[in-house]
Amino acid sequence: MKIELQSLRLQNFKGAKDLTVSLSERTAIRGMNASGKTRIFDAFTWLLFGKDSDDRKDFNVKCLDADNNPVHKVDTSVTGVLYVDGRKIKLERIYKEKWVKKRGEETAEFTGHETAYFVNEVPHQQK
Repeated sequence: MKIELQSLRLQNFKGAKDLTVSLSERTAIRGMNASGKTRIFDAFTWLLFGKDSDDRKDFNVKCLDADNNPVHKVDTSVTGVLYVDGRKIKLERIYKEKWVKKRGEETAEFTGHETAYFVNEVPHQQK
């Protein structure tokens, strides 16, 4: 089985507001320290396994503001385009905030997160 990663698109993922990385059979990712090399690897491992490159499930995928607080009310997503034995497969993982407005209240309350998964734009379960 031959698997090739063609591209990764990061949206609001660990400081990358909208970044698309196109890959070929041989792609070198180089840069200064803290320039985002590990972010790309973390995005790929999070897309496939829900973990970062250090095998941690509990790591912050959300963008942070100037005070290092998570930016709210934006979805975090990673989309990968792969070719498996020559067949194109698009995988997408979206991390969403849940906001609930209780009856009689004026403002919505943050109640947690949920993750949505898509294969070729069709919703799927995590399995």
